[in-house]
Amino acid sequence: MYYIGKTLELMGITCLGAALFFAFVNPFNYSESKVMGVEMGLLTLGILIFFVGRLIEKRQ
Repeated sequence: MYYIGKTLELMGITCLGAALFFAFVNPFNYSESKVMGVEMGLLTLGILIFFVGRLIEKRQ
């Protein structure tokens, strides 16, 4: 279970990094509002995945 928690933490951090990448680079030339939606979605997903992983890891 420890490794599952660590893996989820890393996946959450990766989602947060992807959100920052979309915010600053905009690789698909999306409009401003579409980039904001993608960024908020990735931030929310990353935070949720990170804390679920942290919860699983701390149970051990």
